Amino acid sequence: MATAGRFPPGRPAGPLRAAPSRTVPGSARPAEGRGPGGAGAEALRGLVVLHRRLSTLATAHDSGPAAVVALLAEELGAVAGVIGTGPEHAVLAACAPGVDEARAAAVLRAEVTGSRARRVLAAAERGGRALRVPGNGTWVRVVVPVVVGGDTAAFLIAEEDPAQRDRPAALEGDDVLLLAAEHAATIVGVLLGRERVLAAAAGHVRDDLLSGLLLGRARSAEEAAQWAEHVGFDAGVAHRVLVVVPRGEPTDPATAHPEPTDPEATTARPLLLAEVRDRLARLVPGVLALVRDSEVVALVPVAADPVAVGTAAARAFVRGLEPSAADAGRWPVTVALGREVDDVPGLPRSYDQARRTLDAARRLGWEGRLLRFDDLGVHRLLLQVPDPEDARAFAREVLGRLATDSSERTVELVRTLARYFREDGSPQRTAKVLSVHPNTVGYRLRRAEELSGLALDHYQDRLAAQVALEILGWME
Repeated sequence: MATAGRFPPGRPAGPLRAAPSRTVPGSARPAEGRGPGGAGAEALRGLVVLHRRLSTLATAHDSGPAAVVALLAEELGAVAGVIGTGPEHAVLAACAPGVDEARAAAVLRAEVTGSRARRVLAAAERGGRALRVPGNGTWVRVVVPVVVGGDTAAFLIAEEDPAQRDRPAALEGDDVLLLAAEHAATIVGVLLGRERVLAAAAGHVRDDLLSGLLLGRARSAEEAAQWAEHVGFDAGVAHRVLVVVPRGEPTDPATAHPEPTDPEATTARPLLLAEVRDRLARLVPGVLALVRDSEVVALVPVAADPVAVGTAAARAFVRGLEPSAADAGRWPVTVALGREVDDVPGLPRSYDQARRTLDAARRLGWEGRLLRFDDLGVHRLLLQVPDPEDARAFAREVLGRLATDSSERTVELVRTLARYFREDGSPQRTAKVLSVHPNTVGYRLRRAEELSGLALDHYQDRLAAQVALEILGWME
């Protein structure tokens, strides 16, 4: 990793460094004057002591990969570091005798950017074992994969120049660096695994508290405020609750876990939800989001434009579709937004509004798009009808043949009637939007009255007709 002169010579004495007459650890006799095999036994004892010191780091509450590589550098005079497995191979820890951590990290970073070094890392990962390869000049490099949960989570790298090696007698030998690095990689794996467990546990607690806030489960306003502070909710800043569900997923909590009918879809949905959460985190760094049952819930600051964030998150999962197809409501997910809220008590209300919006999307066939609670209009009342079919039956009774005749001429009459209502009963504006003469609009309205039995000059008939068109989706 380093060439001669890159790091200054000399290093402080460590627990295993001593004058030649030092007593061998675990023995009452000095190292000199031993019989045959005495040097080998001394090296073995020295390695055991080093392994024990490394193992002690695994149980220390304040230790991490930096402590491991520092011990290697101190005792072996080696350059040591831990790098990540991503494309950039980020330096997680680095240490070298006689230099500061920043310089050691810079040297390590430069050494792992070359194609040769990357090939060595890939070979170590494939083989799942330590490799000893030539370094620059007379240096020797050891690369060891750090395994956590069966996967390579990082690499430990140690390097020395055997020609200038200056170790205590208890740590002499060409294999010491390899053996010490292998054990050090095991300890780093334990430390990284512990960090993952702690992070996962903290994440579960945070998700539970956030879920409790959304469901209004705090026993008091003070407890809710404590939960909000713990999860990092910034009260006083306007947010919208955003909910994302896969298309076709039930929105009723009672049916949130239906019997699986499509094994492939059942497997894909959790992955899709995890991807949605990751996408939201990239779009809004620090966003509060969790996967709950069959949905992703996020608190998106209004300043981040929740509509744009929801749209971007959904579009990211339109695979193999043209942009026009995505605009036509063919997203694989449905996105719903509650109203703005800037305090803790308002979170359950905004979440409930987003859930009701999803229910409306499912009932009315509006899945695969983004909807705001404010967009529902009269449908917020229609959602109170337990059976959606009752609402559709009402619409068919009001509209008569306009709802049952699917001929092109009848569909044209229904569209004209819906536009007439949207233009506040103005035949002139209706005609302008439809690019026809006002007399044509008048004729179509009379035909619509004849087919439906409605009298559009009667207030109750006009109201019933507009509600019926809303139910059937003609008023969009």
